[in-house]
Amino acid sequence: MWVAYALLVHVLLLGSIFVIYFRSPVIEGLQPQAVLNAEPPADRLVLIVTDGLRADSFFEDNCNNVPHLREIFLREGIVGVSRTHVPTESRPGHIALIAGLYEDPSAVTRGWKENPIEFDTVFNRSGHTYAWGAHDVLHIFEKLADGGRPMHFDAYNHDLDFSGQHKTFKLDEWVFDRVRLLLHRKQEELRNAKKVVFFLHLLGLDTAGHVHKPGTPLFLENLKFTEHGIWQTYRQFEEVFPDKRTAYLLTSDHGMTDSGSHGAGAAHETDTPFMLWGAGVKRSASPNNSFVANDEGQKLPLHELEQAQLTPLMSALIGLPPPMNNFGFLPLGYMNAGDKYEAIAAYSNALQLLAQYLRLQAEHQKGLFTPYLKSFEKLTQHEINAFRAQDYEASLSNSITMMKLALEGIDYYHGYYRNVMLFCTTATFVGWIFYLYRLLIQNAAPRKLTGDAHEYQHIPITLSISIAAVLLTGFIVAQVVPFSVGFYMLLPLPVWLLALRQTADSNENVFDVGDYRLPAITRGAQVSKMQVLLLIACAELLVFTFFERRLISLCFVAFAWGSNWDTFKRNTAQFYKWVLLVLALGCFPLLPPSVGYQNQYLLLAGILLVLIRAVLSHGSQSYNWHTKWCNPLILLNTTVCVHLHSQQMALPLPLKLINWIYLIYAIVSIHLSKETSLEVRLAQISYNLGVLYTMLCTSYESLFVQLLAMELTMALAARRAEMERLQHQQKSVQSSLRLAFTVLLYTFFSLFGSGNIASISSFDPNIARCFLSHFAPFVIMSLVLIKLLLPVVLNLSIMYTFCDYARQQERQIFICLLIICDIMGLNFLFLVRNTGSWLEIGSSISHFVIMEVTTLVLLLLSYIAKLLLRLNNCDRVVAKRH
Repeated sequence: MWVAYALLVHVLLLGSIFVIYFRSPVIEGLQPQAVLNAEPPADRLVLIVTDGLRADSFFEDNCNNVPHLREIFLREGIVGVSRTHVPTESRPGHIALIAGLYEDPSAVTRGWKENPIEFDTVFNRSGHTYAWGAHDVLHIFEKLADGGRPMHFDAYNHDLDFSGQHKTFKLDEWVFDRVRLLLHRKQEELRNAKKVVFFLHLLGLDTAGHVHKPGTPLFLENLKFTEHGIWQTYRQFEEVFPDKRTAYLLTSDHGMTDSGSHGAGAAHETDTPFMLWGAGVKRSASPNNSFVANDEGQKLPLHELEQAQLTPLMSALIGLPPPMNNFGFLPLGYMNAGDKYEAIAAYSNALQLLAQYLRLQAEHQKGLFTPYLKSFEKLTQHEINAFRAQDYEASLSNSITMMKLALEGIDYYHGYYRNVMLFCTTATFVGWIFYLYRLLIQNAAPRKLTGDAHEYQHIPITLSISIAAVLLTGFIVAQVVPFSVGFYMLLPLPVWLLALRQTADSNENVFDVGDYRLPAITRGAQVSKMQVLLLIACAELLVFTFFERRLISLCFVAFAWGSNWDTFKRNTAQFYKWVLLVLALGCFPLLPPSVGYQNQYLLLAGILLVLIRAVLSHGSQSYNWHTKWCNPLILLNTTVCVHLHSQQMALPLPLKLINWIYLIYAIVSIHLSKETSLEVRLAQISYNLGVLYTMLCTSYESLFVQLLAMELTMALAARRAEMERLQHQQKSVQSSLRLAFTVLLYTFFSLFGSGNIASISSFDPNIARCFLSHFAPFVIMSLVLIKLLLPVVLNLSIMYTFCDYARQQERQIFICLLIICDIMGLNFLFLVRNTGSWLEIGSSISHFVIMEVTTLVLLLLSYIAKLLLRLNNCDRVVAKRH
């Protein structure tokens, strides 16, 4: 039963940070502000988003990558850097640009495809909107309520090819052709339209970055085609609309790392270029920085702003109020429309932000206990009324002040219950850890209670917690606390009730392990304080590896030598082989992450090592005939696929079909095998999973995982031989703790060894190059998850095969494992940040999520490992002796 509790509690704890730190920014029940009461400087806006273009690609080499755009900004307009928020993905970036708000975290549960709550956008406020681009992006805004305004979306369901045989700029060419067609067909109608928005979503550079990587010749080829296409489109607009009433904004939704990934908060991912020119745009807003614009050394001002600030700026240029849910504030000095118009636009922006603040404040004041609780004192009703009564000309500086105060007040009420919820979630964590600790004590030394004594002890506990629950529920209802907040405020009570009422149940076992036909194990003594301190020390040590990937090398080498140095006989070939393996494995985390890095020679070394291990393994003579043929042929097929991909040649369909068939065969053939010897089954698992993993590699990952499996096999086999020699060694909590830490360390080492998974929030499509040539994000992400989990399944299979204690004391080991993971999770709960740099925010979320998911995933993967080994049906493994 405790396994079900573990799954439930960790799922709830996983959701806690989104309620505590990242509640939905969308405030409902708002009314739009009035259209600006003045003649705007522009009648139409052309918004061009070059998906995935980072600032460096735009400005490097004195802007020689964008020669045609340089002609424009040398003559007119403003150029600078726009900074995005994490996650640096297409959907959040476009919502920040067009709606002025940063992504609703609840959209994660729908894969960022649907809008959990509708929000207002520049499109909704405009008089008419035309949009072209990828369906995934346009679909976000297409389904929003438009209030009767005409909105025309023309999208393609992009079946993106990343094999290199097709030019990625064809995606942008499709958009340019559609824009040209519209301008030719409806130019008379469009000339008379006001407050029109044209939105061009150009996906080619994002695809080129993923496939070819930024800075490569093929990426720069796409960049030069796209920037020339933008220049041609600009000239076409100027020909169709010669009234000089068109404003243009070129920017990007997010950047990209050198390895072609994005999603995290590195500077290459958050820094995007923006270029604003046309009607109503000043030449300079007096920034502090500058950049070199050409080879002659001419310097221009480099402007910097937040991505969401572009939303009110776009709105003001064509006379629109900011979208109702906008959180950006108007940057001053960018518009060439007169001081009065800028003051009117800033005043409208301030009223729009103030409306959101007042809505949140009104919701808070519904509570019965509001007069006795704290409120936001920096902004009083008198100050709000005084601001509304001002005239436009005198309100510019006051509008800026009011915008900042309104944003501060919105953040205050969004996080009103944050400290209380943090305390309650901590209490939940501590209660759950205490529950696991009591389980561990009972597992180590069960004790019996009579029924009457058992019930008598529970009465005061149940009564006290029930009274607390009634009082807290009364407060939550009277104060009209949001449901999600109230839920997490009440969550500690049932968890502590469960912990305090816990009694011994020595017959319970995880996942119904079954009878392994092993002799009874002598129970260890009660859990000591030293053992508890050791648990905490192990957890704290692993916490630091999340912040410094290379530190896990030290952890691995120290733990391997400390645990196994005395296990091997000194001055033997086996001992020196093990030492070399440990030292070699310790070097891998010191290498650059493998994501986005391709090396065919290292990959070939991994393929050869898979074959050598298969031939030399204990069960090589027991392989089925189809395994002996299929696996080498699949590795050969992988080599051919990698070569074709590197030569930018299309993979023939039969080769891809063979790979997909093997993906199924690799698992099914293991499960259907009738072999009962654990070591023979492990040889089959290692061979099949090693081949499957190699198909998903791009460089040294396969080599690393094979060496890691070899080291773990040698260490556990030597330890088993040592324990069989001692015969009567007592099994204790220390043994469970050591194995639990081994599982966790090898799990993280398999992830960190080839790339810091804690900072990877995107993926390299080249991982799937043997399976498909087209960009299918969810299919590729599924293959990435398989790649991440295969080494964990292999490590668990090795442990179950060579460690009798792991099979018999599985419950005790997993309790230790959960305690370590929950101590780490409690650390990361307090390290989650929603302020500071976007790298810090994104990393802190990733760490907590990974830690909470790890416990659930390991429980699931242990079951899969046992299923592959057929542990419920197999005999105890004894090494064959001749």
